[in-house]
Amino acid sequence: MIVLGIEGTAHTVGCGILDGRKILSSVSSTYSPPKGGIHPREAAVHHAENVVPVIQRALAKAGISIEDVDLIAFSMGPGLGPCLRVVATAARTLSLRHKIPLLGVNHPLGHVEIGRMLSGADDPVMLYVSGGNTQVIAHMQGRYRVFGETIDIGLGNMLDKIARDFGYPFPGGPKIESLASSGNKLLELPYSVMGMDTSFSGIYTAAKRYRELGESDQDVCFSIQETAFSMLVEVTERALDYLGKSEILLAGGVARNKRLREMISKMSQENGCKSYLTDPEYCMDNGAMIARAGQLMYESGQRQELEQTAVIQNYRIDQVEAGWVKSESRPLPMQGAEAVLTKSRYIDRSAITKTRIGKGYRDPRLDARIRSSRLRNEVSIALRLHEIGIDTPTVYSLRPDSRKIIMQRLDGMSLRDAIVSGYNGQEMMENLGALVAKMHSNMISHGDLTTSNLIVDKRNRIYFIDASMGSYPAEKEALAQDLFLLKESLASMHGNQPSLWKHFLNSYMDKAGSTEEVVSILRTIEARRRYV
Repeated sequence: MIVLGIEGTAHTVGCGILDGRKILSSVSSTYSPPKGGIHPREAAVHHAENVVPVIQRALAKAGISIEDVDLIAFSMGPGLGPCLRVVATAARTLSLRHKIPLLGVNHPLGHVEIGRMLSGADDPVMLYVSGGNTQVIAHMQGRYRVFGETIDIGLGNMLDKIARDFGYPFPGGPKIESLASSGNKLLELPYSVMGMDTSFSGIYTAAKRYRELGESDQDVCFSIQETAFSMLVEVTERALDYLGKSEILLAGGVARNKRLREMISKMSQENGCKSYLTDPEYCMDNGAMIARAGQLMYESGQRQELEQTAVIQNYRIDQVEAGWVKSESRPLPMQGAEAVLTKSRYIDRSAITKTRIGKGYRDPRLDARIRSSRLRNEVSIALRLHEIGIDTPTVYSLRPDSRKIIMQRLDGMSLRDAIVSGYNGQEMMENLGALVAKMHSNMISHGDLTTSNLIVDKRNRIYFIDASMGSYPAEKEALAQDLFLLKESLASMHGNQPSLWKHFLNSYMDKAGSTEEVVSILRTIEARRRYV
């Protein structure tokens, strides 16, 4: 089966041709603005002028004619509207003129599938980092799910903005990488991780300020990379632990960065997992990846009429059925995303000793700061929760020098496992809604509120654990982020039970005071999730 794929979501218009798993050709043309970032309409003009020549060169390089093509696939979204419309028009014209089946493809799906094909990865957790997208993706329940993403700006866009503000040309990532290789001074930048979500706007603001204060471009760029990449590797590691998968796939334009590739490889070694790094040539947007995604969709039985191929600027990968992947969670001999837990005794009590482990992928200075702050914060938030009558493991001893906490050993299972095991989901979520309402009414955020950080004991009491990323007094944005993380946790792990979230939210709003503003902020967070 010969598939012709056309890409054109942002700065690159490309055409790739596949015959089965063999890439016959991949040709592209990239719009490079004389200054500043991408101007959508100017990029669209570039695409309109180059899409036909790019397709012609791809066909010639593959040694075939358009009559040999069995399927045309094109990037339907997410992306810049003017650019998307150019490639959609080109694809539809070819399809109609030559009577070739047509499929609109999700752009991130292309990155996933070209990476899987070239690397041999089977069922990975994928860290997808490009100009507009920063996501942790994995396959569950018949489709790819987004387990974490930026809540504001994509990492690639942030790097481009920094480079532009510093006077360097677009794209900015390669220049940032070059400058960072000569830096060594680690400047303190916001380390914004919320569960498996990230935020980069604070890094952008702080980095500009450091430069204004006289710090060198080399040290600023070094600090940006060390901080931002550590955040991404951490959330990827957390997803591995959460899902029990054994493979990591790194993809997207920023995945060409050597330091990020090194950090992902180191993290995978520490956890006994396999890391797959997409060939740098295919990390960038290209037509071959669109052809591969279209091929798999078509072979799985998916078809589209012409009227179904309208572009979708906010097209999510989790909207696409991907039944060709056989995924499952597997128990792994991992240390855990943040700490090692060992059974112990404290005086005459059964206990758990939690040791926050060092991360070899992080700069040692950054690693020490994160481990120390989270150790103390976990104890502080646990004590505040205990004071207001919310069950948490009793802390017996805090040992900052060795970064250990000795705490009560609970006899129970995670809420995630309890729901999977058939516990009364409605009752569980209603009880949880009341508890989170109580926590938020006292202006305490948990910071990583997922079904894996809630323990259900034999009396069906719910215990909150590992609130190391929580805050007090918490801003309402942080409270809303708790709700967002929980909702995403339920959708990704228990998507076949959509009523669970409704039971939680009804109970939460019934029990908490002034919830309307928090829920309103939740809607805002959901609306600003990154698409392009």
